[in-house]
Amino acid sequence: MVSYTEEGCPISILEDFGLRLRELRLRSNLSQEMLAARSGLDRTYIGGVERGTRNISLKNIERLCDTLDVDISYFFHHERFSPYSVSFKNELERPFKERFSYHVDAAANIIAWQVNGPILLEEMRLVAADLKKACLPLVSGKVKLRMDHRRMMIHGQPIVFQHEVKEKWEELLRWFLPHCEEIVVLCNSKLMQNQMNRLVRRSGIINVQNYLFIDIPIHFEEAVPVLFALNHQHVE
Repeated sequence: MVSYTEEGCPISILEDFGLRLRELRLRSNLSQEMLAARSGLDRTYIGGVERGTRNISLKNIERLCDTLDVDISYFFHHERFSPYSVSFKNELERPFKERFSYHVDAAANIIAWQVNGPILLEEMRLVAADLKKACLPLVSGKVKLRMDHRRMMIHGQPIVFQHEVKEKWEELLRWFLPHCEEIVVLCNSKLMQNQMNRLVRRSGIINVQNYLFIDIPIHFEEAVPVLFALNHQHVE
């Protein structure tokens, strides 16, 4: 199938592959240098691939997908994003309470939270400490987590957690594992859904994980009763 630019001009398979690589790199706020260092590839090679001037082997496709934390099948998925960079810096200047909030229903053993933008590593450490503290008074083995990540957007484009923050989320979910009966995640894109699926496979919580792929953002106050009402639902 032939791909086209916004102006309707056909582009080659190498150019389309490079555009897709750039899209996913920018969603994770990675520079070419960072992607190269983490994948073990040269920065000039990454640049050539993104421009569509360098061929790429299947092995290097696998390495790049692992670095971007996406399945190879998702890399070639029809979901596409803007190839232009977004400013994480401006979003991070917003007060933290606007980017993260949580609520506890002790009677129902539910912890629900909403992420409304990027999170710094030091902020993630505080989030982990607060959520662990909130979990301990609840009935162990019966806790239900409700995560709403649909508002992780910049200028209408989905973003995902940066590498270091994602590692801390994974550590947190591992900690929650013996406490949890069920975990539901609301995702804003197939990209986030794919990354969450990879994360839960690594963390071992796959047996209590459910996903809802809903792309209509709502405020946390409106989301809380919806999140509390969810019970073993799965939306593809």
